[in-house]
Amino acid sequence: MTEKFQIGWFGDGGLGERMIQLILSGRKTSTTCPSYDTWDANAKIGDTLELIDKHGRVHGTIVIMKIETRRWDAFDESLASAEGMTLAELSERLRLANAHDIRPDEEMRVVHFRLQRKLDLKPRPR
Repeated sequence: MTEKFQIGWFGDGGLGERMIQLILSGRKTSTTCPSYDTWDANAKIGDTLELIDKHGRVHGTIVIMKIETRRWDAFDESLASAEGMTLAELSERLRLANAHDIRPDEEMRVVHFRLQRKLDLKPRPR
């Protein structure tokens, strides 16, 4: 069974949808969370994950290529670019997603991935 990688939550102001589009366009090839966050704690290199939105719609699949842990103060623009944003934007996104400012010494888990398959979803009827 393929694991699910959900991006976004109800009330995220469209952040999840923007992140999914960055992944599908190839501009986002990593994701970051505090190391204590359990959503990807069991992820392994080579795992295939279904990319799903907050409504449960599958947008494609990604494959985990690398997993690393680093302190927040060791992040740079290059790593932020793999997230599809600037370092300032990444800091703001992490603050929003975690409801607090990330401390400079906070350990973060970075999961690098590649898009394996992109699904062509038709817009939902309104």
